[in-house]
Order: sequence, then structure tokens, then C-alpha cells
Amino acid sequence: MEKLPELVFRDMNPIDPSISSSTVAGDLTPTHSMATTDLLTERRSSIALLKETPPWPGHTYIIRHPVSGRQITLVRGELRLEHHTGNQGGYHWICVEKDGWLGFCDPVHGTYMGCDTLGGYISKVKHHKACEFFCTRRHPDGGYVLLTQSGPALAKMSVAADGSKLVETKGEGTAWEFVKV
Repeated sequence: MEKLPELVFRDMNPIDPSISSSTVAGDLTPTHSMATTDLLTERRSSIALLKETPPWPGHTYIIRHPVSGRQITLVRGELRLEHHTGNQGGYHWICVEKDGWLGFCDPVHGTYMGCDTLGGYISKVKHHKACEFFCTRRHPDGGYVLLTQSGPALAKMSVAADGSKLVETKGEGTAWEFVKV
């Protein structure tokens, strides 16, 4: 809940304190007022900042883990959760689409995020095929779950027990924030 500015009231003329500033003695006059439209504008801007961005083809994102504040980062071909690495790169992902499936491409190396054969995630290939196909599902608590094909089913991307590695799970998966850059 946002705190409204404290209102200071006075009932005397600042130039001559012996003269009342109101027509009725004892009326309190605020020194500052805020119009209703100001309050609505402030409320709308706060809501706009909280609005989530769904991944969309043609846009570039930082894919962020909201609990730790770390982001999916490419480190020597492996995908890991890392703190912001400055201008080093590896954490911007261009969202693309092929046959209705989303893909995430590292703009520096031209490699796509995808699953490996051991239940983890990598970014080593320069094509967007089945192992690099993703879809998203809105999580009820906010964010988006990343899903990949795993045989006839969909697997969810999740953070491993070590807190850094990304793995496939049949469980809940991780809700990711997509920060448009």
C-alpha cells in the first residue's frame, strides 16, 4: 500500500499571522493537495511496472529466476543460473518461432537453448529443431513455465538442487520472468 504525502494544515496567513487565512475561523487549509487524476496516474504506472511480459517471437529477453534474482546464462555451452555478468553477455535470448514452437537464441554465438540427452539444458547447436522447441505456460503465481518435448510428453525446465544447473522435471517446474531488453 503506498503512503500518501503527509498534509500540513494551517489556519493563519503566513504574511500576517494575526489574520486568519480562511473565511471561517478555525478552518484548516492544506498546504499541498493531490488531484484524483494524479493518484490514478501513479496507480497506473505502478501497475504497468508489475505487468508481466510473455515471451514473443522477434523480441530479446533476459530470462530471470524471480526467487534468486539470477538469470539463465550461457557459460561454455552450458545453461546455468548466474548473477548479472555485466557486459560479458550470455544472458540475452532472442525469441524465435518455428512451426508454432518457440526457440531462444543467444545473439552472440547464434546457438539455441535446448535439452541434452542427460535431462539438462545446453546451448551448443546453431539450429532450431525438436530439442530446441519450447512452449510456455502461465504460472498461477506469476511468471511462465518453460516446457520442452520429452518423448510423447512435455517436460518443464527447473533449477537443480545445486541452485545453478537447469534440469528437466515432470514436477512443477520453475516460473521464469521474461524481461524485455
